[in-house]
Amino acid sequence: MRELSRGAAGVCLAILTVAIVHAGCSSAVSRGRSDQPAPHDDEDGEPLPPGTPPPAGPVGSTGNHGIRVFDEAKKEAGKIYATAGQHIDLYCGCTFAVEPGRGMRVDLTSCGYVPARDAARAERIEWEHAVPAAAFGHTFAEWREGSPKCVDTKGKRFKGRKCARLASAEFARIEADLHNLFPVVGEVNGLRGDLPMGVLDPPDRAHAHLNAGGTNATFHFGQCQSAIEGGVFMPRREVRGDLARAYLYMNQSYPERGLVDDAHRTVFEAWSKEDPPDAWERERNKRIASRQGNANAFIGD
Repeated sequence: MRELSRGAAGVCLAILTVAIVHAGCSSAVSRGRSDQPAPHDDEDGEPLPPGTPPPAGPVGSTGNHGIRVFDEAKKEAGKIYATAGQHIDLYCGCTFAVEPGRGMRVDLTSCGYVPARDAARAERIEWEHAVPAAAFGHTFAEWREGSPKCVDTKGKRFKGRKCARLASAEFARIEADLHNLFPVVGEVNGLRGDLPMGVLDPPDRAHAHLNAGGTNATFHFGQCQSAIEGGVFMPRREVRGDLARAYLYMNQSYPERGLVDDAHRTVFEAWSKEDPPDAWERERNKRIASRQGNANAFIGD
């Protein structure tokens, strides 16, 4: 696929501000500093205690209605990729394999990956939300303010992602939407966090972009063609269409969350046109539809 042209994007700096860091969201960069391998496939917020029932309550009429919670979604996503023989991460094209007792492990040499900060986390696959949970999470009162249901064992109230998972059935089903989940190198997932996604033309790369959280981090990962420059996550050209279609789908399925504005829709549509769906993306779409009850219309048959 060609580099997204300046004319197609309509701007030199294609910053997808729907994904910027929000106040109150834990920093993925700081999470990535741990030197110890984690037993989980991701670090997407504090998990609920085992046996916690899915939240009850009203949900919207479109989008995911087959997967109730994120833990369930991770298991189903793993099955989809395993049964299809697909073992390549989205952002860097690294191959991975399941190792008993260790989860999905990355072959860093397969893609020339060089860790930028956290070598231990780079060795595992995590399930990335293309549209970060914070982007839709902050539209929920449970995330922003808490809920009477969100009280810990010591009687202390809490809010944020954990509360939204516990108290909002609508948040839980959006977070669990398989169309928005992709396997990626854990370190990239952690360092991207909620950074805006976009493309910096060469003249703009000399000027760090400060997002809402004041972040202007720059990270490269060896031969991996995705990178973080000036606080902007720049996905490799071969998967920009995949990500664009995920954003367009999420915006259409959950319109009340305001995930994509008109300017960004133009960028996404250009990405989707320049990187059309391939055979695996279409097959993935069908497999997800069979599990959660709906397909991504932007991918097609």
